[in-house]
This record gives sequence, structure tokens and C-alpha cells, in this order.
Amino acid sequence: MGRTFFARHWRHSALLIALLLTGFGLFLPSMRVALGPLLPVAQFLHTYGGIAYGAGLLIASLRLFPWPPNGAKNQHRFAFALAAVLVLSGLGLLFGTGSTRDVATLVHAASAAGLVIWLAVHLWRERPRRVEISAPGLTRRAVLRWGAGSLLALPALYALPGVLRLLGGGIWRGGPKSAFSEAAGALPGFVPYTVVGGYPKIPRESWRLHFSGLPHAPANIGWPELAAMPQIARSIDFTCVTGWSVAGVVFRGVDLLWLLHRYGWDPERDAWVAFSSGDGVYTDGLTAAQIRQYKPLLASEIDGVPLPQSQGAPVRLVVPGMYGYKSVKWLTGIAAVEHVVLGYWEDRGYPEDARIGTYTGL
Repeated sequence: MGRTFFARHWRHSALLIALLLTGFGLFLPSMRVALGPLLPVAQFLHTYGGIAYGAGLLIASLRLFPWPPNGAKNQHRFAFALAAVLVLSGLGLLFGTGSTRDVATLVHAASAAGLVIWLAVHLWRERPRRVEISAPGLTRRAVLRWGAGSLLALPALYALPGVLRLLGGGIWRGGPKSAFSEAAGALPGFVPYTVVGGYPKIPRESWRLHFSGLPHAPANIGWPELAAMPQIARSIDFTCVTGWSVAGVVFRGVDLLWLLHRYGWDPERDAWVAFSSGDGVYTDGLTAAQIRQYKPLLASEIDGVPLPQSQGAPVRLVVPGMYGYKSVKWLTGIAAVEHVVLGYWEDRGYPEDARIGTYTGL
């Protein structure tokens, strides 16, 4: 019985750590870039592995009620509760919309952070140590198991500060935005992503937006020209393809369709519009139909304050109704083209049709 329980304990631990690692692989910008084309695979495994884990947790709870058993230590009951909350909030991220995802993001982050902290404490308390010379508790197998568990937990510990920052930002979202700009790395509730290992710093006075394929457009414009154009505001639920969401975000800027028509865009001839980032790497594209349907903005403000560097300052594309990977940050180029344009993440497995709610994995 003891050996069977011990084996089940390690299998359960391995599964839980795998879910944590794939989750933080989706969360951490550096791990997302490192995964590259495997990112959708990691998302698929995390999503459906989490559903399977939750189903197993439910079945065990019903078949072995009360479970964990009455004799379980309080720390084990606490870990079970965290795992259950993690699964429920994950379902909220998967199937919820708007404010539901917003709340689920915070709960999921909090329960993940709690599990990582619990795991670190548990590993330390269960570390192999010599009890007596005549009856050693320190064995090679114990050291290997503990070492493997510690090694697997390191990426989760590495991600913990970012998770706590997300959690703190989301809880205090109503506070002053200046407190969550460059010092925090994002505005409240956001997880800023970059594919170049940092945030390009482009001052407004030197920023240029370059045009191609638009017959009436100049070669480029600067900040004064963009700021003189009509500005509109749109409130959206900003949603990442990995699941987290920030509800009711107000972006302000220039209507993309208005700009394109002003500069002579012919959607019958050039059915695609390509966008490029000042990071020199990131690109994406929209069809004429998508531009008409989703009404993108060239945004320079978020929630009443200028875009911070991590959010794409001085200007970013914002596509309401689509996942965040379509909203190119540090926007420096717009080109009307005839051919299909696939973006950075679409080349790595994400769909070109990025409508919110249509993608849950592979």
C-alpha cells in the first residue's frame, strides 16, 4: 500500500509540475520565444491536460469522498484546494468572456503562485537527510527524486515574480497608472510580451511611420502629423491567446480605415495590409474584410495615459475583437499589398483568423 501510494504521489507530482511548466511557458515571454513553433503544442497540452487533470481530480473526489482523507495533513488539503481552484479558474479562462476572463486571470495567477510557493516549501521540508548512522534516511533514490523535483520546479520559481506582478497589477488596477508603467513592466493586469528580449525605446520626436502601396501617402509621417489627425476612443476587452484578459480597456488613437482611405487605399487591388514593428522582427497582417469588421486603431493612449514602453509606445496597432498577437506594438510600417501576409506568431502555428473565442490550442 505504501509503495503504491508513493508511486501515485510521484506520478501526480510529475503531472502537476508538467501543467505548471507548460503554463509558465505560455506566460513567460522568454519561454514563449524559445518554444517557437512548439508554442501551440504547449498550449494544447496545457489546456487539455488541465481539463483531464481536473476530471481526474473530480472523479477522485467523488469516488474517495472525503478526499483528501480525514487523516491528511493540513498542507496537503491546502494544496488540493489550490489545485481545484486552479482548474476552475482555468475553465473560466477557456470558456469565459470579458470580465469573467479578467477575474479568472487573477484567480488562476494567484492559485498558480500559491502552488509554486507550496511546492518549494514542500520540497524543502521533504528534502532527504540522514536520520541516524545505523538507519540512514539519505539514499541515492531519495536524492535523485528530490533533485529531479527541485530541477523541474526551477522554471516555475523563475516565473513567480512575473505572476505576482500580474496579480498585484490586476488587484490594484484602479490605482494610478503611473505606478504600473515602466517600473512594473506593464499596465495593471497586462502581461507584456516581446520577441526580442526587451522593449524598443522609440522617442516620439524621432518616431516615423513608413507607408508603402498607398498612392496618396507620403513616404513617412512623424508624431506631429499623426497627433493632428482625428482621434477616437474604443473600449475593448483585451484578450491574449494564452487565456488572460483585461476587461474594459480604453484605447485612443487614429482609425486605421480612415487613414487608409485618406491615403488612397484600393482594397479591391490590395486586399491585405501588412504591419511592421520597430523591434525589427515582429510583423502581422489584416485583410480588407477584417479591417472593416474589427475597426483597428493606431493607438497612442491606454486608459487615459500615453502608452508605456512595454505597451508599444509611441504607437501600436489595436484590433478589437481579435487576440492580442494581432495588435502590433511599436508600429513603424504600414504596407498595402496584394498577397497574403502571415505574422510572426502565425508563422509559428497561430491562426491568421484571430477572432476571440475561436482558438483553444492546436
